[in-house]
Amino acid sequence: MRMNKICAILSLTEPSTRDMQPLTTMRPVAALPMASRYRAIDFHLSNFSHAEMDSVAIFIGGSGRSIYDHIRSGAVWNLESDLAGGIFTYSQTYMKQFMGERNNEENDFYNDQKEFLIKSKSEYVVVSAGKIITSLDFQDVLKFHLKNSGDITLTYKMVPKQEVQGHQYERVVRLDQDKDVLELVPSQDYDYQDDTVALNLNTYLLSVDKMLEIIGRAEKESIHMDIDRLVTYYSQFYQVDAYEYAGTMVNLDSIQAYYEANMSLLNKDYYDKVFHGERRVITKVKNEAPTYYSCDANVKNTILATGGFISGEIENSLIFRKVSVDKGAVIRDSIVMQGSKVGKDAILEYCILDKNVTIEPGVVLKGSKDNLIIIEKNKTVRA
Repeated sequence: MRMNKICAILSLTEPSTRDMQPLTTMRPVAALPMASRYRAIDFHLSNFSHAEMDSVAIFIGGSGRSIYDHIRSGAVWNLESDLAGGIFTYSQTYMKQFMGERNNEENDFYNDQKEFLIKSKSEYVVVSAGKIITSLDFQDVLKFHLKNSGDITLTYKMVPKQEVQGHQYERVVRLDQDKDVLELVPSQDYDYQDDTVALNLNTYLLSVDKMLEIIGRAEKESIHMDIDRLVTYYSQFYQVDAYEYAGTMVNLDSIQAYYEANMSLLNKDYYDKVFHGERRVITKVKNEAPTYYSCDANVKNTILATGGFISGEIENSLIFRKVSVDKGAVIRDSIVMQGSKVGKDAILEYCILDKNVTIEPGVVLKGSKDNLIIIEKNKTVRA
């Protein structure tokens, strides 16, 4: 039986979503397909599941359809509803907030968050955003939090400064010699004297009582923010401890980052580290026929999902479910999402095809590693 000690609020309202269009036109970053059979949100939900949480709230800026379709009841992650817990989704967050402001309902801004926190009956809450993927052990973070005297525990990872410079939405954690938090500095204001910096993972652990206190302060001061940014903002008024994370991490803050995150999984050792470790990544299983390879198929260094029909040549690529590649077609260094069709003698290099894209026979699309070609969902490309 779950101890019901930690709940989680996952905020899928990052402003960087705008930098990933058209892939995020109709979905949040966390709904992006990964590794031919997963979605980015699987990593978050798996972390929550391994921490034995039973209450998770997901706040989505726009439409939540892609998230709803994927997570359903949350049973796969042991987050199915019960008397005290379950998985709760709140979509169109921006519109609700806008309408609340128009109607001068300032005190209603955080109603959903407050109601979730109280009903969860949890002692602690993890507050996180969706674009940074990790395999954080939240039970270990909780132990760290209880062992220290801080009001809030933030998580950070030491990364090369190149991964932060020029990334306008990131914050660097300034630490003293004892690794206590001095301040959170916007990436554009940091001096970058060292080769590595402490990247704030935008994931916090604090008591539910402290979270409710912060919300109460925000209501009195008429401060309206997404819940993860709210904790970031008010952390300057509280004692904050820093938990260093040393595992794998991906920051999906650009299409280039999304592409590189997927392509890195073609390295078998790295793939095994991500997916075959102790803390497995849980996703919704879809049982269907295996992919069919005709005698003309030639596939090298590629991850393929089920339900496809392959007659062409594929190399260094990721192919999702129910993709068909006709005879004579060539796909290299590309990502082809679910339900897409690549016609006879078509050539794709350094492309990302969103779901249900049709590439007609003879079409040639050649991008480069630094200039990817993106085809929107449901589009047809003709010669």
